[in-house]
Amino acid sequence: MTYAPPRPASRPSAPAAPARIEALDLVRLLAVVGMMSAHLLAPLALVPGASGPEAAAAEVAHLLTEGTSSTLFAVVGGCSLVLASRQRLADGDRRGAVLALLVRGGAVTLLGLLLELVPSPVMVVLVPFGLSMMITAPLLLLRTRVLVAVIGVLTVVGHPLAMAVPGRVEFGTVTLLSLDDPVGVLRGLVLTGQYPLVTWIPYLLTGIVLMRAVLRAQEAGRIRRLSLLALIGATVTAAVAHLLPVAASAVGHASPGAWYTAATHTGTVADMLASGGIAVALISAALCLLPPMQLLPSLRTVRGRIAQSLRAAGAAPLTIYVAHVLATGIALVTAALLAGGDLSSMPWYIGGVGILAVHLAGVLVLGAVLAARGGRGPLEALLATVIRRAVRR
Repeated sequence: MTYAPPRPASRPSAPAAPARIEALDLVRLLAVVGMMSAHLLAPLALVPGASGPEAAAAEVAHLLTEGTSSTLFAVVGGCSLVLASRQRLADGDRRGAVLALLVRGGAVTLLGLLLELVPSPVMVVLVPFGLSMMITAPLLLLRTRVLVAVIGVLTVVGHPLAMAVPGRVEFGTVTLLSLDDPVGVLRGLVLTGQYPLVTWIPYLLTGIVLMRAVLRAQEAGRIRRLSLLALIGATVTAAVAHLLPVAASAVGHASPGAWYTAATHTGTVADMLASGGIAVALISAALCLLPPMQLLPSLRTVRGRIAQSLRAAGAAPLTIYVAHVLATGIALVTAALLAGGDLSSMPWYIGGVGILAVHLAGVLVLGAVLAARGGRGPLEALLATVIRRAVRR
C-alpha cells in the first residue's frame, strides 16, 4: 500500500492592497496650487495703484489662499501620515512606523533648510512642516480621544503663549543663515514665527483624526455619511469662527488680537477654527464627490486624461513645491540681473496671471508624465528609498 503525502493546503490569497484615496491627491494638489497662487498672484494686491482684471484676480487670490492653503497642506499632511504608517501599524511594527515618519520629517526639514538658501520671496513651509511631522510621529500611537484633547489644548493656549513671549515677532521661516541665533530660532519655530509649531501640530493632528475616521467609515461602508457630516460640521465651524469678530464688534467688545479674531497666521482660537474648518470641509467635500472604494477601486478611479494627470500631480507635492520655489528664485535673480538690481517694477515672469499659468502648465505636464509612466514624483521616489533603507537598518 503506497503512501500518498497529504496535499498542501492552499494558501490564503493575500489581501488586496487598499485603494488609493484619489480625493486626497486632488485636495493636496489644490493646497499646492493655492500656495503657488499666494506666491505669484496675491502679492499684486499689495502694489499701490494696481487696477484691472489682474489686480482683481490678485484680490481674489489673496482672499482665498492667504493662510488657508498652507493650513490645508498641513491637514492633508496629517491625513498622509496615517496612510503612510497604516501598513506597518497593522503588522504590529510600531517602531518602524514611528521611525519611518521621523526619517520623512527629517528629510523634509533638511530639504526646507536648503531651499531657503534660494533667493526667493517664497516663505518656505517645509521646515515647520518637517519638524511638525517629527513631533507628531510618536503621537500617532495615541488613541484618537487623546489626540483630540491635545488639539483642544494647543488651540486654546497657543496664541496666549506666543503673546507672552518677550521680544520681536519673527517674520519668515528658519534658514541655515539664522542658526547662529538659537534662542531666536527656537522662539520663532515654536511660537512667534510665520508657521509656528504650536499651530501646525494641531493641524496635522486634525488630519490624523479625520483620516482615522475616514478609514473606519470606509471599512463599515459609511464613507458618504461620514463625509457629509464632516462637511456640514466643518463648514458651520468655519462660518461661526469668521462671524465671531462681527458679533464682538456688534456688542462693543472688539479688540485687536483677541481670541475671537480670525486674522490669518495669528494662531488665535478663531483663526485655528476658521482655517482648520475650511481644510476639513474641502477634504470632506472631495470625499463626498469621490469616495474611496477598497473592493472595487476601478469603479472609483478618476476618469479622463486631464483628471488622471491632476491626480498624479497631487501625489507628487514635494516635487512640485520644490520646482515652484526654484523657478521663482531663478526668475527673481534673472530680473535683478537684467534690471541692474532695481526691482521697482515687477516683470511678468515674477508675479501675475501669466507666470502663474506657466507654473500650472508645468504641473499639468508633470502630472501627465507621471500618470503615463505610473510612477512617483522624483523627490517622492527618493524619499521613499531613503525611508525604506533607514527603517531596514
